[in-house]
Amino acid sequence: MSSEITVNSHFTDKAPQLKAAYDRLLSELRKFGDVREAAKQTSIHLEKNSGFAGVHPRKSHFNLEFRTDYKIEDPRITRTQQLSARRYEHTVKLAQESDVDDQLLTWLKDAYELSK
Repeated sequence: MSSEITVNSHFTDKAPQLKAAYDRLLSELRKFGDVREAAKQTSIHLEKNSGFAGVHPRKSHFNLEFRTDYKIEDPRITRTQQLSARRYEHTVKLAQESDVDDQLLTWLKDAYELSK
């Protein structure tokens, strides 16, 4: 059995709707432009020129982390960390395709545009 880390291997033994939510997320993000996936040990990095978001799969959801140059005050944000004077990292929990909505995509568009 191969121990190679792939995007698909991150969704093995997870709730089936998680891969569908991830696929929808990628489909929507690619409308912004080029998005590369980089499977890591415990996450999937989403990159433009540099990383702009990270997917951290869990059993029944995945945490989506992304950076903006403003703080988001919203009940969907489960965690916010100030990285520097003008950088904030936000975490949103996604469990199904419908979680990928216009509000989330607006934030992710800002994170995508911020990526150098």
